[in-house]
Amino acid sequence: MFNAVEKHQKLVKGLMIAITATFVVWGIGGYLGMGEDDGYVAKVGSHKIYTQDIDRAMDASQGQQSQDKMQTLFGLINRQLLINSLQDHNMSVTNEQLQQAIAALPMFQTNGQFDVNKYEAFLKQQYTTSAKFEADMSQQLLIEQMLDFFKNSYFVSQTFESKFAELLSRERNVSQFVIDPKQFYDKITVSESDINAYYQQNIQQFTVPEQVKLQYLQVSAATLANTIKVSDADVEKYLKDHPELASNKQVDVSHILFSVPAGATAEQKAQIKAKAEQVLAQVKANPAKFAELAKEYSQDTGSAANGGDLGYFGKGVMVPAFESVAFALTTGQTSGLVETQFGYHILKLNGVKGDDPKSIREAAVQQLQKQQSQQKVQGVVDQLNDITYNQPNSLDPAAKKLNLTVSVTDWVSKGSPAGLLANQKLAQALFTDDVIKQHHNTEVVDMGDGSFVVARVSDYKPATQKTINDVKEQIVATLKAQQAAQMASNMGQQDVQQLQQGKIKLNFTNPVNVTLVGQDQKIDPTALRQIFATPKSFPAYTGAMSKDGSFVIYQINSETIDKTQDAKNKDMVNQLASQYAMMNLNAYVGSLRNDYKVSYKLDRIKGANDGTPQNDGQ
Repeated sequence: MFNAVEKHQKLVKGLMIAITATFVVWGIGGYLGMGEDDGYVAKVGSHKIYTQDIDRAMDASQGQQSQDKMQTLFGLINRQLLINSLQDHNMSVTNEQLQQAIAALPMFQTNGQFDVNKYEAFLKQQYTTSAKFEADMSQQLLIEQMLDFFKNSYFVSQTFESKFAELLSRERNVSQFVIDPKQFYDKITVSESDINAYYQQNIQQFTVPEQVKLQYLQVSAATLANTIKVSDADVEKYLKDHPELASNKQVDVSHILFSVPAGATAEQKAQIKAKAEQVLAQVKANPAKFAELAKEYSQDTGSAANGGDLGYFGKGVMVPAFESVAFALTTGQTSGLVETQFGYHILKLNGVKGDDPKSIREAAVQQLQKQQSQQKVQGVVDQLNDITYNQPNSLDPAAKKLNLTVSVTDWVSKGSPAGLLANQKLAQALFTDDVIKQHHNTEVVDMGDGSFVVARVSDYKPATQKTINDVKEQIVATLKAQQAAQMASNMGQQDVQQLQQGKIKLNFTNPVNVTLVGQDQKIDPTALRQIFATPKSFPAYTGAMSKDGSFVIYQINSETIDKTQDAKNKDMVNQLASQYAMMNLNAYVGSLRNDYKVSYKLDRIKGANDGTPQNDGQ
């Protein structure tokens, strides 16, 4: 989602993930009342992290970047390292800062003002006391302050920013002349010795890996949820306990953003607005091209690739100017220019959901199914493990007992980058003598995405080596392509020299405008760098190999500076600075491991037995 969210709105988004996960990061172990060796999986200093913390964190991050249990655990460890450091340095926020941050959260506001009733309703649902919430909020504010410190630690001068942005705003018009390597094929002879040498040097390339056909059962909270029937009484109680569902209207909006950098002059704003108005005219002329125009022009990198689609969101997420227009549009309607502190936006409403009694009831049913399935899934997995272990020659008894469906695959290869075997844990469980030769079920494998799989091999092919006769034609084609590409390159480099000396003329075609950021996907990034490294003496010439083996000679016709791209390119400079700042943060977190002992008991993470040490000192 794009950055058009106020600072505290960003804060609550991260905070609410933790809230819905019962604060997996902040001291959950202290609430559990466990003994000394109480089932924890990691320890950071004196703070313990439990499997419940990992499960809740993964549940809270559903729909965001996929992570397995190990990734989630290491994320929790890194955050706890920061918290330990903050606590030991007696860092704190003032009562005034805390009050302002809480009052600024949209979830506690009505018509832009803090609503104590909403605050108390939230505490009633999520906390036993306000003190606990305020303590967790204070902790999150401190982490935000630390992140801000590292973000601002990498200084970029205005002069450098302007010069670099201007460099990125350079646009060159180039034409092309392509030397096709296929024209040289008839001149190339591949000998038997060449074929034999290539075969021996690339023997692994001609090995067909082991292949299997599988039967498997897969269980997850998501699949179980659909099988759970919720009573009307439970739904009515849930609706009564969660009145906020009645105002659960959400809109699916796409937008095209024209960024206005902080401190932009009136002239710069006018240039950016003019560009936005040009694109708005194209949108109005052909609304069906909205996604295409968003991909081309939007400076919100997070949504541009999806045609500007931000997905569904409710009230209190976007800044007021954006929100008021988004919720006023009708489905399919586009807006005029909408100005926010982030720039100019063009909006399109794709859909609306959640604002009718049927949707509200469905939302309640889904939440209840989700809650009950999460409670049920571990019991089902335990039963699945028991049945398939005690009856190892078939999946049918487990499928019948647990009302599951046995799925099957066609031939899949070991090491396949897609499908079930892309999961290394499952692949390791499958390719064993017990499973391949004895035809037993695998153990139940945690797939790392909230699902669990047990499988068996129904058919098997061992790895085989293709003979040289099997691949002879393939080798000949490869060697011819390599030699032809080299011949095209030699000719191209000679032609570039003669063009620079004015000795020959070629028929250049397909003139295009290109920039250093590589917006034209038809030109390789390496060629782009050469194009912009060529001195300003037009027409100028350079050349480069393309991915298909052809050699392309570029005639550079002219150069201009696109001032409308300055804002976007300054954002790019700032993103680069942020990346360096994150490198500094990562180094700092790494150094904290010298101050706080980190130990693991990874055998307690179900399915985490991947060879990682089970008790690592630091």
